Amino acid sequence: MEYTPPPKPQLSSRANAFSIAALMSSGGSKDKESPESTIKPLEQFVEKSSCAQPLSDLSSLDPHGEFSTSPSSLCTEPLIPTTPIIPSEEMAKISCSLETKELWDKFHELGTEMIITKSGRRMFPTIRVSFSGVDPEAKYIVLMDIVPVDNKRYRYAYHRSSWLVAGKADPPLPARLYVHPDSPFTGEQLLKQMVSFEKVKLTNNELDQHGHIILNSMHKYQPRVHIIKKKDHTASLLNLKSEEFRTFIFPETVFTAVTAYQNQLITKLKIDSNPFAKGFRDSSRLTDIER
Repeated sequence: MEYTPPPKPQLSSRANAFSIAALMSSGGSKDKESPESTIKPLEQFVEKSSCAQPLSDLSSLDPHGEFSTSPSSLCTEPLIPTTPIIPSEEMAKISCSLETKELWDKFHELGTEMIITKSGRRMFPTIRVSFSGVDPEAKYIVLMDIVPVDNKRYRYAYHRSSWLVAGKADPPLPARLYVHPDSPFTGEQLLKQMVSFEKVKLTNNELDQHGHIILNSMHKYQPRVHIIKKKDHTASLLNLKSEEFRTFIFPETVFTAVTAYQNQLITKLKIDSNPFAKGFRDSSRLTDIER
């Protein structure tokens, strides 16, 4: 008598697709992975650092830079301390100035707003800085992060044209640092050129995998610029406490994160000032007063 195997259990179309996708992704990841595609330790640290995770230990990271711990354990404290650290004599000589300060001042007077989106939106005005007092022979890493100004949530009162406190801040989001892609700079380069953070993007997507800075809408934030002296042993920034760095804060760059502009004057100033908003500058749309 010929043996006939029992019928295989039938998967639903959704389950079948899921299992095939899982097999394909797990089976093909090793082939696709290359030194260029893997996230470097520095990028792993600045995007996925965990508060409970010792900064010098990356053993719980998988090859794609993901922590095996739950999302709730992601670090929500700034990865660089907010309390000023007394710099060394050498770092104390470094100064940093904000470019296009006049434009920032105009926005600051009105109450700067920055749009955040799921896919990420670039900042305007852009943070651009120049350094002086650096050692021309040394190498430096330049970073930026954005920290909450306070623990409050805000709302815009249209009848008063002002921002009012609306309650306690939403739960904090994963902290991230943006390392300028041209880092490390030589001191000579920093003395000759301006450092622009035009590629920084802001998002409200808590699951963002693109390294964008994650913010809560209707909360106030302060951008910060950091410069770290790269030592010979500094292959990556696994422990910032052992590094020499300075932090620079420009109060005029404080902004409120929004998903749509609240103050019409901010909208108008953005259109008038942004060279990429040429399509919105149609004088026929403006009233005599606006013109």
